[in-house]
Amino acid sequence: MCAGKPDYIRMWDEQIARAFEQKRKAGEDNGSFWDNPVNVDRYVRRLQNDDRGRVQKQLASMEIPPESSVLDIGAGPGTLSVPLALSGSPVTVVEPSGPMIRGMEAYRSLTNAPSVRIIQKTWEEASLREIGRHDVVIASLSLMMGNIRACIEKMDDCAVSAVHLFWFLLPPSLSRGNSELWPLLHGEPYNFEPTADVLWNVLYQMGIYANLTVESRNTGQAYASVQEMRQDYYTRLLVKTDEQKGIIDRYLEERAVKTDKGFALPGVSKTAHIWWEK
Repeated sequence: MCAGKPDYIRMWDEQIARAFEQKRKAGEDNGSFWDNPVNVDRYVRRLQNDDRGRVQKQLASMEIPPESSVLDIGAGPGTLSVPLALSGSPVTVVEPSGPMIRGMEAYRSLTNAPSVRIIQKTWEEASLREIGRHDVVIASLSLMMGNIRACIEKMDDCAVSAVHLFWFLLPPSLSRGNSELWPLLHGEPYNFEPTADVLWNVLYQMGIYANLTVESRNTGQAYASVQEMRQDYYTRLLVKTDEQKGIIDRYLEERAVKTDKGFALPGVSKTAHIWWEK
């Protein structure tokens, strides 16, 4: 980097490292949040009941030609890959979480979508040889990756026509809640994940001149019950003591609102769609 210019690649990697290290120190010793079947089941239920409009808008924004082969990185429970398979695209997913893959198979079966090719690894672990090349590469809200230069270069190498990244322009509403609660629970400020403005500058620093559009929604995290909402926060914030649970309970009692489907925490979501063509 030239003297005086920000090194966004280093900025991203350092911020990711701080976020992972903070959770490790606080006691995240039982695997990923998404390795918990309860969390996955909640996400799949919301996907099937509440998120279809958002997903359709996301798919439309990419304008993927019919029957294009698609690689979906961090595919979760098939949020994009199942509708893409239904539309006729051959789909390969890279997804490390066993519960997420089982959720994807359940979602695929429910919709009668064709099968997708699954590589059960992290993006960093998967090799170019086993991934192969695909017309379009997607990574939607799945960019909690260090060594971001190598990760982006691999995405670009795998893409024939285009790469589409979706990431948070503002920290997600749950993380904004974490910024209030984490200091009370763990005695230190909360380390946010890097946001989409940093990601766009990472690409620019790499010589990739990407497009960017922003979606803003008034949205809230939905829960079927107060207990489900509490348990979600206990898990996300690595709560271990009754005193910590009391802090969470009081926070939620002050902010949660009743809805026709259960409970929700109001919030504003701003995400960026960043893409480039080959």
